[in-house]
Amino acid sequence: MLVEDGEGNKTELNQLLADDNADFIPRLEAKLIVEAYPVRFIQLAYKKYAGYSFTDSERNYFYRELKKAQKSLV
Repeated sequence: MLVEDGEGNKTELNQLLADDNADFIPRLEAKLIVEAYPVRFIQLAYKKYAGYSFTDSERNYFYRELKKAQKSLV
């Protein structure tokens, strides 16, 4: 099916559609991975990413959970 744009150019419709799987699958996989970790661990990971400092108890918890996460990826 040909589609005409505002300038009179004709293009096949399938050429204009985005490849949904190109971006959808990695986002879905990332969401499933993040959901597998404890909420507190994710909150602390964001805190570290944002550049905030940890309290001693947060640091202990974060690195303990980080070791668990790294073991599960091997």
